[in-house]
Amino acid sequence: MEFERLLAVARAPAAPAERLVVLRRALGLWRGPALAEFAGAEFADGAARRWEELRLAAVEDRVEAELALGLHRGLVAELEGLAAAHPLRERLHGLLMRALAASGRRAAALERYERTRRELAEQLGVDPSAELAALHLALLRGEPAAVPVPVPAPAAGPGPRRSNLPLALTSFVGREQERAAVRELLGKARLVTLTGPGGAGKTRLAVEVAAELADRYPDGVWLVPLAPVGSSAEVAQAALLAVGVPDVLRVGEPLGVLPPPVERLAEALEHRRLLLVLDNCEHLLDGAAELAAGLLSRAPHVRVLATSREPLGLTGESLCPVPSLPLPPLAPEAAAGPDAVLGSPAVRLFADRAAAVRPGFRVDADRAPLVVDICRALDGIPLAIELAAARTRSLTLRQIADRLDDRFRLLAGGDRAALPRHRTLRAVVDWSWELLEDAERAVLAGLSVFAGGATPVHAERVCGPLAPGADVIGVIAALIDKSLVRAVEDGAGGEVRYQLLETVRAYAAERSAESGAAARTADAHAACFLALAERAEPELRGPEQVRWSARLDAERDNLHAALGHLVAAGDAAGALRLAGALVWFWITGDRAGEAGGWALAVRELVGGRVPPGLADAHALCTTVAVLVGTVGGPEEPGPAAVRQAVATVLATVPDRPAHPVLHLLRPGCALLLDDRPAGLRGLRELLGHADPWVRAAARLGLGHLALDEGRLELATEHLERADRAFERIGDRWARNAAIGGLLELALIRGDGPTAVRLGEEAYRTGAETAGADHCAPVLVQLGRARAEAGDPVRGRQDLERAVGIAERLGEPANAAAGLLALSDLARRSGDLVAARAPLLHALESLDARTGRAEPRRAAALVHSRLGCLAEQQHDLDEAARRHAEALAALRQDPHRRTRAVLAEGLAALAAARGAHRHAAELLGAAHTLHGYRPTRSPDAARATEAATRALGPTAFATAYAHGRHQPPELRV
Repeated sequence: MEFERLLAVARAPAAPAERLVVLRRALGLWRGPALAEFAGAEFADGAARRWEELRLAAVEDRVEAELALGLHRGLVAELEGLAAAHPLRERLHGLLMRALAASGRRAAALERYERTRRELAEQLGVDPSAELAALHLALLRGEPAAVPVPVPAPAAGPGPRRSNLPLALTSFVGREQERAAVRELLGKARLVTLTGPGGAGKTRLAVEVAAELADRYPDGVWLVPLAPVGSSAEVAQAALLAVGVPDVLRVGEPLGVLPPPVERLAEALEHRRLLLVLDNCEHLLDGAAELAAGLLSRAPHVRVLATSREPLGLTGESLCPVPSLPLPPLAPEAAAGPDAVLGSPAVRLFADRAAAVRPGFRVDADRAPLVVDICRALDGIPLAIELAAARTRSLTLRQIADRLDDRFRLLAGGDRAALPRHRTLRAVVDWSWELLEDAERAVLAGLSVFAGGATPVHAERVCGPLAPGADVIGVIAALIDKSLVRAVEDGAGGEVRYQLLETVRAYAAERSAESGAAARTADAHAACFLALAERAEPELRGPEQVRWSARLDAERDNLHAALGHLVAAGDAAGALRLAGALVWFWITGDRAGEAGGWALAVRELVGGRVPPGLADAHALCTTVAVLVGTVGGPEEPGPAAVRQAVATVLATVPDRPAHPVLHLLRPGCALLLDDRPAGLRGLRELLGHADPWVRAAARLGLGHLALDEGRLELATEHLERADRAFERIGDRWARNAAIGGLLELALIRGDGPTAVRLGEEAYRTGAETAGADHCAPVLVQLGRARAEAGDPVRGRQDLERAVGIAERLGEPANAAAGLLALSDLARRSGDLVAARAPLLHALESLDARTGRAEPRRAAALVHSRLGCLAEQQHDLDEAARRHAEALAALRQDPHRRTRAVLAEGLAALAAARGAHRHAAELLGAAHTLHGYRPTRSPDAARATEAATRALGPTAFATAYAHGRHQPPELRV
C-alpha cells in the first residue's frame, strides 16, 4: 500500500526536512480519501491494531523530524493527548519531554519523566528504557543535545506563516490553574480577556496558552502588541500589520480610498480559523472593543484573547482574572527547610530567576525564610519577584528584604528590551496611575491609609471628603475593574472589603503624601476607627458580644494603624480614648502582649497630664501597661515589684469609676499581694453593686477562689449563680469562665457525663468568642472529661489537638497540661511505657521556661509524674530523683493544688519504701491542701491501699489526721 511504501521511504537515511515532507504526505493519506483502501477485509480480520501501530509510528517519526528542525510550536498539546491515550508508549513520552524542553518548560519535562517512570513501574513493573533515562539525565544536566535548537524552516516548502508569537527566553513558572482556565474558556467563548494588575504576567500567560493551542487554529495564532500604540484609532491598523493583511484596493472602490481597517480585517479573516491575541488593551479600551466587536460579528471562526487591566466591556466577553502568584507559607513554617515553600510558584520563580543571574543559587534551609518574606512582601507579583531576584547579583537576600520598604527604588533596571512603562516596578504602577481620572486617583490615595482593607461604609467616610461629589463606591468599582483594588468577602460579617496589593498601597501612599492629603486622610481614618471602638466597647459585655468582637477583630490592623497615627501625632486625648476603648477587647481576646505594648506607649504619651473626662481610660491603660509589664513579664516579679505595680495602678483608679471593670481592681490587687482576706472582702462587697455585670463578676471571682481552697459546695453555689447571671446579661466570655470552674468541679466529683456536657459548651462558646486557637485549656478539660465518661479515644483526640494548638502558639504550660493528661490516659490503661513519652516531650519545652509561675508549676507536675512512673516500675532511686526535681522546680511557690499533687506522689514513694506512717501523713497533708479528699488520684489510691494494709485502718486514720492538722514538710 502507498502508506507503507511512503513510511519505508521516510525511514531511509535522509535529511530531516526531506523525511518530514514524506511523512506528512503519508499521514495525509491516512486522513484523506485513501483511507478507504485500509477498510474491508484486513480490518475485519483484526488488523486494526497493526494499522494503528503504523500510524503512531509515523506520527512519532514526523514529530522527531519537526523537533530536529526546531519546529516545536503546537507539538506539546498534540503529544499530551497521544501520551494520555498511550501511557506506556515510551517513545511518545520521550518526544513530549523534548517538546516541553524546547518550549522552555524544562521542569515540566522532568515532571513528565517522573510520571512515566511511576506508570511503567505500577503497570509493568519495569524501569524506563536506557534511551529515556539518558534523555532525563541530559535534561537534568541542561545539555543542549537534549533540547533541539530552533533553525530556519526547510527550503522544500516555505508555506504561509502561522504565528508571530515570540520565542520564550525564560521558563514559565506556575499558572497551571490559569492556563487550564484559559484553555477551557477559549473552547466555549470567542472573546476571553485576561485581567489583572500590572506585572501579574498577563502577556506571558496569553502567549504561552496561544502557543499551546496553535494546532487548534489552522490559520495561526497572532499577537497584536498594543503597548506601543498611541490611540484607539490605530488599534485595527496594528492588527492588520500583525496578521499581514496588505493595504490593497478592492475591485470597484474609488482610487485612493480604502475601507476602514476593522472592515478590511474582518473581510480578510471572514473564512479563516485563527486566534488573535490583543495584548495590553487598558489604554485603548474603545479601540480594542471596537476591533473585537467588529471582527467577532463578521468572522465566525476567529477567537480573540485579550490582556488588559480592566475588561473590554463587550457582551459575550469571558473574564479570566490573573492574580498574583500563590504565596508560600509564613516564614516560621518555612524555617524547618525549603520543602515547605518550594511548592509555591512565587518561590520557584524567584529561585529560577536568581539562578539565572547568580549561578548555583538555590533555596536551601537558610535562605527559605528570607525568600518567603520577599515573595510575600511583593504580593507574589511576578514582575516584582523577577526584579528582586535580579538584585541577587549585587545584594544578599537579607539586604533585599530590608530594602523592600523602598521597593520602587530597589526594583528598577529591568529588561532593556521592554517598553519603558514595563521596565521597572514604579513604571508599571505609574502607567496605571496615569490612566486614572482625578476622582479615581483621590479615592485610591485615600484607600492607601487602610491597613487591613476597608468596608464600604469606612471607605465612604474616609475617602468621601477627598473626592467631593463623587460616588465613592462607584469609583471603587471602576478601580476594581482596573485591577487596582480587590473586593473580597469579609469572613467576619459577610460584607465586601476593599483591599490593595501592598505595592499599589505603597505607591498610592506616596502620591497622597506628595499631594499634601496624607495627614488629613490619616486623621479621618483614626476618627473613623475611634468611633467604631467606642461604639463596640460596651457591647463586649452584652448579648452582642460575639458580633462586635468579630468586627473589632476584622478591623484589628486598622485599629492598630489608627492608634499608631494618634501616638505619632502626639494626640494624647485621641490615643487614650482609643486605647481605653480597646482594653477589654484585648483582654477577652487573650492579647496580653498586644495590650501591654500599646497601653505603655499611650501612657508614656499622656505622662502626668490626663485629659479631662478620661480618668477611666487612663486607669485602664495604666493597669494593662503596668501589670502586663510586671506580673506578665518574662520572669516572676519579686514582692517589692508587685507592691510597686499595685500602688501605681490603684493611684490612677477614680473613687467612683464609670467603667465596670475598674470596680474589680481593688480586690484583684489585694489578691495579687497575697492578701486573700482583703480580696475576698472586696469581692463580697461588690455583690451588692448596682451593675449586674459587676455583681456577676464578683461572684465568679469568689467561686474560683473557693475552688482553689477546695470548698466545693461554696464554689458550686457561686459559680452556678455567676453562670446564670452572665447568661441573663448575655456575656458569653465571662459565662465561659464560670462554666470552666463548674467543669473542674464535675471532674473532681467524677461526674463524667456532666463534665463532657460542660466541656463541649465551653469549647463551643470559647471558639465563638475568642477563637479556637485560644481554647487549648478547655480542650484539655474536655479530653479529661471524655476519658472520665468512658470515651478515651475521643479524649485522646481532644488532648492531642490541645497540645498542637498550645505548641503552635508557644504556650508551654498549656501544652504540658495536655501532655500530662495524655500520660494519665496511658497510665489508666496500664501502659507505663507509653505514659513516659508525653512527659519527656513536655520537659523539652518547659526546662528553659521556668522563670514564670505557670511553666514552673507545670514542670514540677511533670517531674512528679515521672517519679510516680518510676516508682510503679520499682525504680525507687529514679523515683526519688524525679520527686526531688519536682520540689526544686516548685521552689517556695505556695500554690496549694500543685503542692497537693506533689504530696500524693511523695506519699506513693514513701509507701513503696515501707514508710507507711509518713505516707499516711502526706495523704492527710494533700487532703488539707486540696480542701477535699481526692478520690480520682491513682497515686493517692495506691499509697492509701499500701499504708492501710500495713498500718491497719485505725493507725492509718490517726496518721492521716495528724498530717491534715500538722502537715509534714514536702521532701524526698
